[in-house]
Amino acid sequence: MNLVLAARRSFRAELIKLWRPSTAVAMGILALLSVLSTVLVIGLADAGGSGAATAGGPVGFDVITGQVSTAAGTALGFAGGSSFTGLLIFLVFAITITLEYSQGTLRTLFLREPRRLGWLAGRMALMLALVAVALIAALVLSVAVGLAVAALRGIDTSAWWSTDGFGHLASGYLNALVAAAFFGVAGTVLGLVLRSTALTLAVGVAWTFPIEHIIQESWGGSNRVLPGLVFDAIGQGGVAEAGYGTALLVGAGYAVGAAVLGAVALSRRDVTA
Repeated sequence: MNLVLAARRSFRAELIKLWRPSTAVAMGILALLSVLSTVLVIGLADAGGSGAATAGGPVGFDVITGQVSTAAGTALGFAGGSSFTGLLIFLVFAITITLEYSQGTLRTLFLREPRRLGWLAGRMALMLALVAVALIAALVLSVAVGLAVAALRGIDTSAWWSTDGFGHLASGYLNALVAAAFFGVAGTVLGLVLRSTALTLAVGVAWTFPIEHIIQESWGGSNRVLPGLVFDAIGQGGVAEAGYGTALLVGAGYAVGAAVLGAVALSRRDVTA
């Protein structure tokens, strides 16, 4: 009960921080990335019907106009930008946790609230709730922009408003939310372990983009193993090299393992070290 009480207090205390301008900027960038990915996915869709997209399901930006006009097309643009939105969420979570160390706020906070894990649970709950709301806004904008771009290209979108269309929209949102949660946990834990904003960003960005994608070029199985690629596969609802079920299972394993590591790092280490 004490842990739950600490989490509730942390949730309310962290709620005040949401009114910072930086929060609005981060959420605005997330929406912008979703809009940009929608424009690219639908605007550059191949009308010829060739390429990897014909193998089934969206593969990032590699889609055809035939897929856009189906019920699944409603969430193609939103899912296509999962890597970029995931990286943004990773950065936001990492930066906010490392700033707690660099600004010295944790030392004062833990003098008044020694239940560190309760504080972390409340903080994560609020951050993920904010991401959930931001993703809804991004999804609405993505669909609106998708309709406009599809109309300009003469692509029929009547199937988007079917029962299946709304089902794909809901599953696309849930996939994005799960992927975002996993990216957020990863960013938070890396920040808890390294504590330095510059070092955390350097390691996180270098690993997620250059290193993982270089490995991906030479090893097809990397989509089922490397965390950033696994989380991205979840956001896209599964890819050719990593089915959704496999990606979700591996991603959940990474998230649970990271959460345990973060809890140990926060509870055992001196915050002034």
